[in-house]
Amino acid sequence: MVSNHSRRVDVYIVSQAVAAWCEFYEVDPGEKELEALAEAATQLYLDGRQSADDLATGLIGTYIGPWSLVINAPTSASVH
Repeated sequence: MVSNHSRRVDVYIVSQAVAAWCEFYEVDPGEKELEALAEAATQLYLDGRQSADDLATGLIGTYIGPWSLVINAPTSASVH
């Protein structure tokens, strides 16, 4: 059995899916948001969604709009 971590991910397909998400929501996300989308798309890819359309559909359904990518500020415990 092959583990998910040893499978290759098609970066082009992942990037197409992320671009489709951006186009669908008409946003230009920052670097952190793009990284979060790419990570989510990569996991969807490893879970079996291996076309750009399937990945984009998964992203659009999971991350509904740019506000869903807002990264929380650090906690006060991590600042001290």
